Amino acid sequence: MNERDLFIAARQLDSVEKRRAFLTKACGADAQLHARVNELLQAEEQAGSFLQQPAIAIASVAGCASDGTARTQLEGESVAGEAATVSLDFLAPSRLPGSLGCMGQYEITEFVGSGGMGIVLKANDPKLNRVVAVKVLAPELGRNATARRRFMREGQAAAAIAHPHIVTIFAVDEDLLPYLVMEYVDGVSLQEKIDRDGVLELKETLRIGTQIAAGLSAAHTQGVIHRDIKPANILLENGVERVRITDFGLARAVDDVAVTRAGEVAGTPQYMSPEQAQGLPVDARSDLFSLGCVLYAMCTGRSPFRAESSIASLRRVCDDTPRPIQEVNLDTPEWLSAIISQLLEKLPEDRIQTAAEVADLLNQHLAHLQNPSVTPSPQKLVPRRRRRTV
Repeated sequence: MNERDLFIAARQLDSVEKRRAFLTKACGADAQLHARVNELLQAEEQAGSFLQQPAIAIASVAGCASDGTARTQLEGESVAGEAATVSLDFLAPSRLPGSLGCMGQYEITEFVGSGGMGIVLKANDPKLNRVVAVKVLAPELGRNATARRRFMREGQAAAAIAHPHIVTIFAVDEDLLPYLVMEYVDGVSLQEKIDRDGVLELKETLRIGTQIAAGLSAAHTQGVIHRDIKPANILLENGVERVRITDFGLARAVDDVAVTRAGEVAGTPQYMSPEQAQGLPVDARSDLFSLGCVLYAMCTGRSPFRAESSIASLRRVCDDTPRPIQEVNLDTPEWLSAIISQLLEKLPEDRIQTAAEVADLLNQHLAHLQNPSVTPSPQKLVPRRRRRTV
């Protein structure tokens, strides 16, 4: 087994002791291979769940429990309990009552959540008198010069994207640690909505899908690939449920934080593209595969490549065809199944090629559903694979 295969196999084991025994046997006398796989495992633990969680507080500071206690998005632990175990000594002192400290000019008012990549804080911007979310690179990663540079560079690239369906980054800066300042959005994630409601209504799926595709199109125009499109990174604002994509461009930061060697796999297995799962170069069409996975989840209530383990999901992404949507949800029209199937093609050249085209297709169908007497039904989608072989 090579380094990548050993890493994927070891990460499925549920204890340090099992991983150690497995690597000792699998690597044999190759101490360098053993060390490299250990480095990958340690880096993954550091990268952890931070980039898998929206940076913006959800449902009034990351949601509320039934008893009204504020909760984080991280495994249901209370904010107060988690905050007690997280050091905020990187904050500068503040003289304002109720402030936890300062990060640059920002007065930190609440701890929102944390993960292996960093800490999310609620803050006040005194210059503009607005509430913001501050996403700080984890102190242990802040000591890594490569991680700092990539975090700053990817944050700056994402900040250049101005679009109503992408969470706005107001500032990218460094104090003792690098940090991003983002708009504070009150709402729920698409994942929470799917968990709560299951299958979404057709018009709702089209409305949300159109907005996700429009946001992706804006980012791709700027040369930014998300790399981790999934329901947890899609926020729905309270009241209007307007889509806001979060953590744009930051998934790439994990690549350098973890390891820069070829064959690295970063992302969420159930929603990543085959080329990403294989550690191959990716382009904007990788995000479109992930978008297809998200649309599938909205239609069925579950991801298309779910499995009992991450490695099993990766194998399904690369080798399997998902169960036909209409076998799970009979109400899904054939034309929507065809759009999703084309997005889930294994080869990038067989997919719909741009997010703008996806947004236009979904919007046309939504307009027809809303007013069929005025808007004609869109033309049937012809698979690109068929067109290439004709």
